[in-house]
Amino acid sequence: MLKKIRHIGIIVEDFERAIERFEGFGLSCTEVKENKAHGVRVAFFPIGDTLIEFLNYTSPDKGHDSVVRSQKGAINHICFEVDNLEASIRDFEKKGAKLVEGDPRPGAHGRIAFFYPETTEGVLIELCQV
Repeated sequence: MLKKIRHIGIIVEDFERAIERFEGFGLSCTEVKENKAHGVRVAFFPIGDTLIEFLNYTSPDKGHDSVVRSQKGAINHICFEVDNLEASIRDFEKKGAKLVEGDPRPGAHGRIAFFYPETTEGVLIELCQV
């Protein structure tokens, strides 16, 4: 069901500085998006078939997003690309993972769904159907 690692998400405090720093390391920021409904800016750095994703929250907590916001300055989540989001969600739930309330929903590059880390051995997992 899991096709590949789509991206690795990192929450950063200083968005512009983080972009500049990683560009200095040799990565190129190819896209920046803002989702005002969720109060977040996102920057993407491709490396091979995977993206490094910087998240910078711009407004107070918005419900289920608080799960994603819980850690800063380190790897926050890992996103797996799937062919069929609904089937993958059902499969994860059959294995004991609990879907974050309000998901699935539109994401920066397709439909996404997060699972509570306490049901996935402490790892915040995102599934994405592009």
